[in-house]
Order: sequence, then C-alpha cells, then structure tokens
Amino acid sequence: MKTKHNGVGWTLIAMMFAGLVLLAAGALRVTGVEGAEEGGNLFEMWTRIVMVYAGCAAGAWVVLKISGWRGDESFVGGMFVLCALGLLIQGRLGVFAKEGVWLTMTGLGAPAGTIAFLVTTLFLKNGRLKNWDWLGYVCYALALGVLAAMIAFGREYRGGIYLPGKINPTEIIKPLLVIFTAAFLHRRGKVFAVTQMGVPMPPLRDMLLLGVLWLLPMALVFKLQDLGLLMLLNVVLVVMLCAASGRFRYIPLGVLVGVAAGVVMGLVSSNAAARFAMWRDPFADATGKGWQALHGLMAMFAGGTFGAGLGEGTPEVVPIVTSDFVYAAIAEELGLLGCALLVALYVFWFSRGWRIAGAAQGGFAPLLGAGLVASLAAQAFFNLAGVVKLLPMTGITLPLISQGSSSIVAVMAVCGIIAALSDGKRA
Repeated sequence: MKTKHNGVGWTLIAMMFAGLVLLAAGALRVTGVEGAEEGGNLFEMWTRIVMVYAGCAAGAWVVLKISGWRGDESFVGGMFVLCALGLLIQGRLGVFAKEGVWLTMTGLGAPAGTIAFLVTTLFLKNGRLKNWDWLGYVCYALALGVLAAMIAFGREYRGGIYLPGKINPTEIIKPLLVIFTAAFLHRRGKVFAVTQMGVPMPPLRDMLLLGVLWLLPMALVFKLQDLGLLMLLNVVLVVMLCAASGRFRYIPLGVLVGVAAGVVMGLVSSNAAARFAMWRDPFADATGKGWQALHGLMAMFAGGTFGAGLGEGTPEVVPIVTSDFVYAAIAEELGLLGCALLVALYVFWFSRGWRIAGAAQGGFAPLLGAGLVASLAAQAFFNLAGVVKLLPMTGITLPLISQGSSSIVAVMAVCGIIAALSDGKRA
C-alpha cells in the first residue's frame, strides 16, 4: 500500500536546517580565529555566504512545496548539506575573500546550481522521464560536439583542456552519455537481459554496435588526455550494463578494458605518465611534480584523529587545495573523524539515489537513475582515492565540495533528474 505525502515535509526541512547550522557554526568559528586580522570585512563575507545558502535552501523548499513534488526528501536534503559543507570549506580556504568574487560564477555557483536543480526537477517530474529514451542519440551527438569543440578550440591549463575563458564543459559529458547509454540499453533490454536465462553474453552484433558507438567518444576523451573522465565513464558503463542485465559478469571485462586503457594512456600521454610516476613514488620529484601529493599527505597526517580545528591549520600550502585536494584540507582541520562523517554522508546520499533508481518505473528511468548515481559515486571515489594515494590523481573534483561552479551546477542538475525520478514515492 502506497503512502501519500502532502508535499515537502519535515525531513527536508530538518536536513536543510542542519546544513544551515553547520555553515553558521563554522562561520562563527572561522571569524573568531581570524577576526582580529580581518575585522568587519571577514564578518560581512561570512554573513553573505550564510545568507546565500539560506536563500537557496529556503527558495528550493518553497518551490518544491508549491509544485507538489513528493520525492525523496533525504536525497535532496543530503545534497543541500553537502552544499553547505562545500561553501564552508571554500570560504575557509579564502575562495570568497577576493573583491568582486560574488559577481563571478565562483560566487554564483550555489544559486545557479539550485536553479538548475529546480528546473530539472520540476520539468521532469510526474513520470515524464519514462518516455524520454528518444533523446539518447541527441545527447550522444551533443556529447561528441562538446568533445570535438574542446579538441578544436581548447587550451591546456594545469594539465586540463579548457575553452576560452577557462570554461571546462566536460561536466556535461557525463549526463549526456549516461542518457544515451540508458536509451540504448532500454531499447535492447530483452537482448541484454538474456543473461538472466543462462546465456553468458548478448548477441555479438549488439555488443559490437555498443562498442563502436562507445569507442568514438572515448577516443575523443583519450585525445584530450583526460584520464579521470575516461575511467569514470567506463565505470558508469559497466554499472549500467550490470543494471540492464541483472548480472555482474560485465565487471571483469570492464576492469580489463579500464586497466588496458590506463596503460595505453600512460604510454602515449606525458600528462598521464607523470600522474602514474607521482603515484608510484612522489618522493622521486619531491620539489616538483610530487610536491602537491606530498603536501596533501602531510596535511592529512597533521590532522590526526580530531583535526587542528577549523581555521587553525595551514591547508592553503597544498597546491590547488580548493579543487583537487580539498579532502586534504578537511582532513587537516576536521581530522579523521570529520573525514569519516563526510564519507558516511556520501554513502548515505548515494544509497538513497540507488534506492530511487531501483524504485523508478519503466525500463529507461531505472537505467538512467543507476547511471547518474554511479557517475556521482565514481566521481567522489576517484577524488578521494587520488588524494589518499589509493589511485593516481585524476583531476576529478569532489561533488559539491570542490571549487568550480560548472561542476556544482552540473552535479545539482543531475540531482534534479534523480529527484524527478523519485517524485510520487519514497524508496
């Protein structure tokens, strides 16, 4: 028996308020530590940060309430708690301290992301996604166009490829290819699901077609030398194949292909080779390419169990700490306990997303949900694994925590799609 819910309830309010308390308490702490040096300007900056979050959370709640959305409040609430934590850490690291930063996308990331979340949620709710598999090849063509534009017009900056204005549109590649893959597997659902009847693999023709279609964007990503995006997309493909077939026999094949691609990229790409070398032995070039990794490890070691305290550490000495190595800053100032709570929050968030995907109706929607949640989970895993040296650093950001408005907007738009899938039921 289904339970009816009267719009947005107390669960979402409580989680949004928890994010506000977290951000406000952290702001008071940082202001107290550094207030003597910065005076009123620091207090004004933090007041503005807290008000931005409060406005985003309250505005989202009002819009969802008025629209009659009845989705998974825990998933949406988790998104806003992570957003609050991201604003807190970025503010602590001085991202918002520069004059005029609020007129740029750095300062508008959270509001723009909230708008993207609401637009996708409201436009796609009420089960509208069930019949949208026709968008698959449109999204595929858009993904190829974006990748081709980056190759043609992009410029290298800090190991990545950016369009003029330091715009990196690779964040949009993930949902576009997830939508394409979900549509492809849905239309051939019976073929890929034959593994449930004992057949080890779908017909060779369908596997070859998927392989050829997948190889083209992967070749463009390879041309961009984006090892992180290459690994993430192939992980997502394996997860979606497993979700479509109901079996895990694709995992060994995916691991084999991923390792082979990584080895080949390490041989032909100097950037990837440098990342592998830094991963194996950062002390070999301690004052050069290993500098970032070593300082990140030292920051995490200095944090210990309970951390130095918010505002008490020196994480800013880690290169690009606001983006790739933001987890090292959290480890230094909040310690192992703070990191454990962050990981637990991510696990909870992804588990809610996975439940939403499993409860979605139709053949296309569950595959889409599984792919989108897998892309977010893989993004978080690759970032954390790179910082702690479990894997080579890939340059992938930590969802909703790392600096980068394009990443925040893209992630919150993806969250909007997942929230739309949950409309009308709670997993």
